[in-house]
Amino acid sequence: MSLIEKNFRYNYTVGLVNGAVFGFVDALIAPSLTLALFVTQLGGSSFLVGLLSAIYNGGWFIPQFLIAHRLQQLPLKKPVYASAAVIRIVCWLLIVLATYMLGAQNPSLLLGIFFVLMTIYSFAAGFAGNAFMTIVAKVIPVARRGSFFGWREFAGTAAGLLAGYLVAVALSAERGYRFPENFGILFVVAFGAIGVGLFGFSLVREPRETITGEGMTFFQQLRVARRIVGENHAYRRYLLTRFVLAAGDLATPFYAIYATKQLGAPDSIVGLYIGLTTFAALLATPVLSHMSDHHKLDWVMLLAAAATPFIPLLALLLGTLGRGEAIAFAFSLIFFVYGIARTAANIAFPTYLLNLAPPEQRSLYIGFTNTLLGIATFIPIVGGTLLDLFGFTPLFVLTFAMASVGLWLAWGLRKLARVSVAAHVA
Repeated sequence: MSLIEKNFRYNYTVGLVNGAVFGFVDALIAPSLTLALFVTQLGGSSFLVGLLSAIYNGGWFIPQFLIAHRLQQLPLKKPVYASAAVIRIVCWLLIVLATYMLGAQNPSLLLGIFFVLMTIYSFAAGFAGNAFMTIVAKVIPVARRGSFFGWREFAGTAAGLLAGYLVAVALSAERGYRFPENFGILFVVAFGAIGVGLFGFSLVREPRETITGEGMTFFQQLRVARRIVGENHAYRRYLLTRFVLAAGDLATPFYAIYATKQLGAPDSIVGLYIGLTTFAALLATPVLSHMSDHHKLDWVMLLAAAATPFIPLLALLLGTLGRGEAIAFAFSLIFFVYGIARTAANIAFPTYLLNLAPPEQRSLYIGFTNTLLGIATFIPIVGGTLLDLFGFTPLFVLTFAMASVGLWLAWGLRKLARVSVAAHVA
């Protein structure tokens, strides 16, 4: 029995626990929900709301190619993950302290400090992200990766239900929590959960790999990546599909703000939106995980792609019905659909990438892909600017158009990826 087989059940469990904790964290401090309201209450503009979402997501993606050439030459990747974990924990401790000390007296200073710390936190997560994905590829066999990412989603979304409840309680006017105490409570919980999640995954049993050949410099790695993109048609289509679908998230940080500003919803409705997002993902995960492990990964990807244009279209339709409590609650359907779409994407796209990448170039594929996608995550900044200039309706229309193109690209990716993976396995 190999070391991977011997430790499979243990590593699988460690990965699921990590997924549960960070599913809780992502729901608790969702940049398009909780943190968007936090920035708004500090006096931040729509541009800053979009920038926050870009930093939170792009920070995870962008650094990965920068570290790939070094990571590929390390027999163990876990020390890189652990080092970044320390930085991330310290950042959230400082966010908690700054919120309580400055929130009431100097919100402008807190806003600046918050953005600096969130940038450091997110980029540290990015340096850990390549190591995380490479470790997963080492300890989870190909046949179990779809279910692994699926059950991580399930565990995370189940924990996210609790996060939605906590947000609703903390931000409810009836509970008596005032700013910044209400957000401070949420940030304390987030700090503790982040520490548990990062420490937990550092316990994974990573097998030492044999490094063959000489290492590459960054520029040599860049030339290899350009050659791969030019020669691998399926991978090139994969990149284009993910980039355009990421652009289809142009309006995602602003749906909750639309509900509170345009539809008359109270701030506490964000808790309901978080709960519905996670509940939808909870329902979808077992079905989508089963599909991904039984040769239906293509359809999981297409579901994610099809939901992306449907969401802004639904926002446009609901926006024509006026404002009021009933419309604000009907608007929650958007977050239900988003929960399913996000789950499908989180299962399908990482699995596609790991299946397309040859083992000897896995870090390169992961790093190059995620760095390119990191650029796309800054598109919400454009969304915030468009919102300030033209309003919600033009923003939703443009989002729908871009996401529709992404759906068309995803449809064409299916056959190409299937052929490429079959050739690789052969």
